[in-house]
Amino acid sequence: MSEEYRTEEEQIEVIKKWWKENGKSIILGLVLGIGGIGGYRFWQSNIDEQAKLASMQFEEVVALSAKDKAKLISKLGEVESQYAGKSYADLSAFVVVKRLVEEKDYQKAKQQLEWIIENSKQESFVHIARSRLVKVLLQMNKADAALALIKDIKPGAFDSIYAELRGDIYTALKEFKNAKAEYQLALSKLNPGDRRRSMIEMKSNNLPASDMPMASITKE
Repeated sequence: MSEEYRTEEEQIEVIKKWWKENGKSIILGLVLGIGGIGGYRFWQSNIDEQAKLASMQFEEVVALSAKDKAKLISKLGEVESQYAGKSYADLSAFVVVKRLVEEKDYQKAKQQLEWIIENSKQESFVHIARSRLVKVLLQMNKADAALALIKDIKPGAFDSIYAELRGDIYTALKEFKNAKAEYQLALSKLNPGDRRRSMIEMKSNNLPASDMPMASITKE
């Protein structure tokens, strides 16, 4: 698993942990403010049952992730249709995307990442899905489409990740000066001790000094 991918997996775990610790208390405050204790009791029984069912569906996707691919895709379709806009559906799609990328089924991975971008209500999930979609498009030799995907977005806390991705795209396009600038920007945005630093530095240091293709430089 690549350094970038592992970092994104850690981001998902942080989001899941935060929601587990804070999500119910936020909703609880809203419910108590609107409906009092009676409203809370109704909400609690309803939300617990929904969460239980959704959690079981997600666990089934995880269980199928290393098994029959057709059953996995079919189960994901059920989860997405029932829980579109819910974190369980987003996370289920991420699980399936990992399997698809490992098998180099980039077209289906692309479709699932686009689904997350279009349906997720979690901004961080959308950023993660978009960054993975860039990598998938690069594997499909669609660097121009990858660049268009992240050209005018607001990166927020993902500014370093997007700068690195633009560096990867410009490298694929053989625009090495632009790639160098983006890698340097990515490095400037990193937090101290970020494990991505060595990887980005290596990418930057390995770039040719000119935008001319390596073969052309050798012939001169």
